[in-house]
Amino acid sequence: MLYLFLTFVVLLLLVSGTRGFTLLFGLGINVISILALLILIADGFNILITTGIVALIILVVAIFMNVDNPQTANTAFKTSLIIVVIILLITIPLETWANAQGMGAENQDELEAFSLAAGISFPELAISIIVINSLGVISETSVAITSGLNEIVDNKPTLTPREIFNDGFSVGNKILNTQTNTLLFNFFSSTFPLFFLIHSLGYKFSEILNDKLIVAQILTTLICTIGVILTVPITSYLVYRKANNKVKKTEK
Repeated sequence: MLYLFLTFVVLLLLVSGTRGFTLLFGLGINVISILALLILIADGFNILITTGIVALIILVVAIFMNVDNPQTANTAFKTSLIIVVIILLITIPLETWANAQGMGAENQDELEAFSLAAGISFPELAISIIVINSLGVISETSVAITSGLNEIVDNKPTLTPREIFNDGFSVGNKILNTQTNTLLFNFFSSTFPLFFLIHSLGYKFSEILNDKLIVAQILTTLICTIGVILTVPITSYLVYRKANNKVKKTEK
């Protein structure tokens, strides 16, 4: 494990140069933030409020420490915040309705000797998991789209706000394919052991669709995918609005 980590650090520094130290520092802050979130939740702090604070810290580190252009960073940060709020609005009622939180029947053997009276809200914990899981792909998508749009605007300053908005969709559509594939592959890789167990137990298709662990993973993947898709129009609109305001100021 140690040798693998050292290999990662050496390769990162070789590829990124001195900027690799900044990336490592940001990665360290995010790891500490996640550990702090787990400890605070275990100590009884409000899960949603604590998750919101930690999510804000992660977004600040992931965007502002890795993006040199202040305009790109600001737009990507605003987009990410809006998407996180939308994800919360979708997830809170959906988790309550789906009742997919907590442990599944497959966990009975491992948990037999333990008490499930953990003193925390499993629905809120499920919401926290989805929010934290979505931060990386959302911030990455918003930064990629904003960077691409700003590059287009810099090279073609005569573009109208409407053209910039359309270009945002063009850039976003190219990124969406890779990001949705990433989420899909992450879903299958994280559920491989569960699928093997389900296959060996001879589950019916209806039982698979109603399995708590499968449903939880599907909800997480779908909600994160929705967040990634919404990143395209929201980022495009923010850049469009900024360009439109700039045009109005020059006209005055």
